[in-house]
Amino acid sequence: MSEHVRLLPAFLVLAACDPVSVEVVGDSAARGQPDSGDTADTDTAPPEDSAVYDCDALPALPIEAAEELQGFTNAEDFALDGEGYLVSIDLHSNLVGIKQDGSKKIMLAGAGMGAGTHMLADGQIVYADVGNNAIVRVDPASLSSTVLLAGLSYPNGLDVGIDGFVYVAETSAGQVRKVNAETGESTIIAKGLYAPNGVSFGPNFDSLYVGSFGGGVVYRMDLGSDGSWSRPRSFGLTPGSAGPPADVCDTNPIGTPCTPAAGYGIGECSTGDLGYATCEVAYETGACAGKVAGDACTTDAFGQPIESICVGTPYAPDLICPSAPTEWVEPCVDRTGRRCSSPEGMGGSCSQNYEGAPLCYVSDTLDAYTAPCLEKARGDACVVESWSYPIVGVCSDGAAWGAASDVCSAPPIGGGAASGLDGLNVDACGNVYASAYVDGTVWRWASEGQEPELVMNVRASWIPNMHFGNGVGGWEENVLYLANRDRGSVFAIPIGVPGHGEAFDPTP
Repeated sequence: MSEHVRLLPAFLVLAACDPVSVEVVGDSAARGQPDSGDTADTDTAPPEDSAVYDCDALPALPIEAAEELQGFTNAEDFALDGEGYLVSIDLHSNLVGIKQDGSKKIMLAGAGMGAGTHMLADGQIVYADVGNNAIVRVDPASLSSTVLLAGLSYPNGLDVGIDGFVYVAETSAGQVRKVNAETGESTIIAKGLYAPNGVSFGPNFDSLYVGSFGGGVVYRMDLGSDGSWSRPRSFGLTPGSAGPPADVCDTNPIGTPCTPAAGYGIGECSTGDLGYATCEVAYETGACAGKVAGDACTTDAFGQPIESICVGTPYAPDLICPSAPTEWVEPCVDRTGRRCSSPEGMGGSCSQNYEGAPLCYVSDTLDAYTAPCLEKARGDACVVESWSYPIVGVCSDGAAWGAASDVCSAPPIGGGAASGLDGLNVDACGNVYASAYVDGTVWRWASEGQEPELVMNVRASWIPNMHFGNGVGGWEENVLYLANRDRGSVFAIPIGVPGHGEAFDPTP
């Protein structure tokens, strides 16, 4: 039996523990705060808590029942603060705190559309504002907020490291970024992931786990002694999943046309600062050299010429020629968020595509998938302009979709049971938990490469995030709390072990 006792959070100088040789830039930071330089901050050790647990004697799986706590929000994610409030964004776009006894307070009005939500070490709150592609820090004491970083590509799940940085998955870009919670300066630490979503540190904050929404895989990265992160690798797959498709850039030369994140976007293989080749979004700037916004330009997608117009984008310093035809772009220049109509007369709304270019997205999803193939032969390459990025695929038989004509469909992905992994967390024993979209399943991986165990099936289809209790306000440390967007409730799953630890100390 291996019994563990962990003390209340105490941040010790790492040199007094197991040293990691990393040069720290800047003055010594306050507990959990980033140093002035954007480097790995190793002057603090992982926090500890007072829970007593036995990693060899956890409750048998699957767990048959979990209490459902009512009266919370339908938010994508939540955080637990030091006063016993569950903090999340409600249906009125307000960031609110709700206790188990029903008491409630507004922490920020007009917070927007949130995703990943977490406590910072100083008691402030950080969340991913999906609607504005930004990371926002909130000071609940002053009811004010600060945009730390904008121009992201669907920021989703996030966690806060012991270094005080925010680690966030950019789902549409297939990457993970770390963000200084004080200055907003950021560094990309991983690329080439398939639709990254949930993010969680391991028990010692020297490993980072990322779930894939659709690939049926949990990735793992390890922190090196120099402060850099290893290339993401498959840690575990859901039952029956083959995982995401192989990265074309692993076997093809630099410059090869490719589809970032297995079908989303258009790019080419390149080697960036991370030291390994990935499929990078290719911004066509040469076609707009010497031109002004609105001028005609020509680009191509997999050998197919595309006539478009030059536009500005938050992701490239110069005007680009977007990989979408003029008739899709022109109605939405300077009209983000407004209604529009596609060339075929289908109603839609203006938004940004994966390049940051304005685009009219149709409301009728089936029509969006059939339209690209109306004048093409089966097997021809095609591009669906849908949601916030294009889907690159081939014209295929639409019968399975209920369509009378061919549809433009992306290549098949991993599949398997519960491949749409949404929430992610890790306990103090190193077990990794993930919740699956639609089927209400929670899985647990005990070690790398093993089949996961079923923790439980809950009566809900949308269980997007989970957090262990912090011991304050009835939120028990050995319980995993699972958000239920269907009914605005929280499932309390008795895991028998606390979470991996937090940068935030909930005790006064």
